[in-house]
Amino acid sequence: MFDTGYTDESGFSELINAAEDTLQGIDLVKQKKDMEIFFKELATESGKVSYGEDNVRTNLEIKAVDMLLLSEDLRSERLSLKCSVCGYESNRTRKWRPGDSVPVAGNCPECGSELDITGVIDIVGELSELADKGSAGVVFMSTDFYEGSQLMISFGGVAAILRYITGV
Repeated sequence: MFDTGYTDESGFSELINAAEDTLQGIDLVKQKKDMEIFFKELATESGKVSYGEDNVRTNLEIKAVDMLLLSEDLRSERLSLKCSVCGYESNRTRKWRPGDSVPVAGNCPECGSELDITGVIDIVGELSELADKGSAGVVFMSTDFYEGSQLMISFGGVAAILRYITGV
């Protein structure tokens, strides 16, 4: 229960401000429960979990994901690379922090020429779009509690609870 000094709009604003900490606590409790489900499925080796960017992406593409778990600290981009000399193409993921310098693409493994960056896609946005297409829920996990920090540290910030076993 929260007390307010007003019964008009300013009272409503006062109520929202007073309840903010409680509402954030409720969100953390839901996140903890989601992580408990993930760890339970992982521990029982049910095959209904996936982790790591590539495995989760594959499961999202086949619409097997029920719930996508993303760390709020995840900062990754998928770079599309191309060699202008021999035509070699590849994709590479890089993790970054705000303020990092623009990445160097490196040299072509086929001919040794310098690779060009032809595209940059935010991983969080890309995975979230795939989840939407497959009607999967998306949960952004705080790192303010142990299980949430483990998502980032142990699983690279990307995991999923699957609808069915895929073997991926």
